[in-house]
Amino acid sequence: MKHVLIGLQVHQYWPLVEIKCSADLKFFLCSVYTPICIEDYAKPLPACRSVCERARDGCAPLMQKYGFKWPERMACERLPRLGDPDHLCMEEPERAREPDPPRPTRPTRPLSKLHCTGGDSKNCEGGPGAGAGGAAGERECACACRPPLVTMATRTASAGANTSTVPGLPPGCVTPCAGAFFTREEKEFAGVWIALWSGLCAASTLMTLTTFLIDSQRFKYPERPIVYLSACYFMVSLGYLARLAFGHDEIACDGLALKTSADGPSACTLVFLLIYFFGMASSIWWVVLSFAWFLAAGLKWGNEAIAGHAHYYHLAAWLVPGAKTMAVLVAGAVDSSAEPIRRSSCTSPSVRPSCWPVSFRCSASGR
Repeated sequence: MKHVLIGLQVHQYWPLVEIKCSADLKFFLCSVYTPICIEDYAKPLPACRSVCERARDGCAPLMQKYGFKWPERMACERLPRLGDPDHLCMEEPERAREPDPPRPTRPTRPLSKLHCTGGDSKNCEGGPGAGAGGAAGERECACACRPPLVTMATRTASAGANTSTVPGLPPGCVTPCAGAFFTREEKEFAGVWIALWSGLCAASTLMTLTTFLIDSQRFKYPERPIVYLSACYFMVSLGYLARLAFGHDEIACDGLALKTSADGPSACTLVFLLIYFFGMASSIWWVVLSFAWFLAAGLKWGNEAIAGHAHYYHLAAWLVPGAKTMAVLVAGAVDSSAEPIRRSSCTSPSVRPSCWPVSFRCSASGR
């Protein structure tokens, strides 16, 4: 168990190792979290102070830039110096040093004359400006998107849609619809997996609904909520199967970017209604089913007594999801996701249908 905790602690420094802010960081982390044990030497054998200082000098400025301090546990002042006769330490004198990462140079002109055209000034680079129309002694820096984000022209109000940008980035910088964090094989596997379980869910619930339509008298309380559960799950499965009918681009994409606001009738809004509304209603019907069985088995209520309160069951099961769904639609908070297990769907993060053995959710922005 201890090595698992150590691995979790070391993993938080992995981004610094990957960007190579210091050539000594990896060696220093190993000496801190997995120190060497020598059979005939009982004292600790840490890294030398010079190793720690080189790692700190290379990585501490980058950590401070994002609001992190050099850990107190790795304070260099506590480590022995190289050559201390009383305390041995580890050093790598023969290791080929990796070049230090390039550091940004300070602008030679006053900062008051350096300004950015569009976007937050903290995203501007101090290199040669892109603008040519400024006054003498001034220069402009261009704020541009970096991969995997894509650039889209801001739409006008007459186009009937708006493109939301990522906070803190220049206008028109949006998340790509194709997704940048999963491979093509992962997306294809997720699509097949979801289609398989959605189809099985639709087929099984359709059989239950067909049986009820043939002989509705067989389903009395407390069994009646099972029918409504099946109806809800059938509609949810249709929402997930909609990507096969409409296609990924039609549901989740707005050109090159993900849809961030599905206003008005659209395939994205339809999928949202099927998954969000009926998914939430199915959860309430589970509660109603459990309550009905408690009344029948625990309190020995009869079928007629339980059925006499059916209007309360329906009021709770349909009114609460309806109110929340209407609130999301009015707020325009329906969006899509590029993750493979959530792709091509538009709904809320609270959706977790019980028909699926995998977590298959989408998000409603602002929730």
